[in-house]
Amino acid sequence: MTAGPQPGHRGLLEAGRLAEFATDLRPLLEQTARAGATTTWAALRKRLSKLPRLQREDESVLLWLVDDDRDHGEPLLSALVTVGNREMHPRFPAIAEQLGVRAGHTLAQQRSTWSWEVLKTHQYWRHRH
Repeated sequence: MTAGPQPGHRGLLEAGRLAEFATDLRPLLEQTARAGATTTWAALRKRLSKLPRLQREDESVLLWLVDDDRDHGEPLLSALVTVGNREMHPRFPAIAEQLGVRAGHTLAQQRSTWSWEVLKTHQYWRHRH
C-alpha cells in the first residue's frame, strides 16, 4: 500500500535499528500530540537519549516508519517533527505522499497540508491515553 523507504537508501543506520527507534519514538510523538505541540530532532534526542544524530535520509525513513502501521484514518504523527522555528520538516511532503496523504505540488499546498495534518494530529490524540 505504501512505497516505504526508497531502494538505495543512503542513511547510516540499518533498517532494524531505525525500526527500533520508530517503536520508541511513536509514544513520544503521541505525548507531543496530546500536548498540542510540535517538536524537533534535538528535543527528541533529549527525551530519547539513545537516539543518535541522524542523516536526513535516516530521519525520513524513521518518520515514515513511525506512521507506516497507523490505524486507518489516523493522522500523521511525523508531521509534528519540525525544523527551525516550528517549520515543516523539508521531507514532510515526500513522507506524506509515501504514506498516502496528498501533499500537493507547490510549497504553499505542502505547507497547508502539513498545517492541516498537525491540527488533525493534535485533535485526534488530545483525549487518547
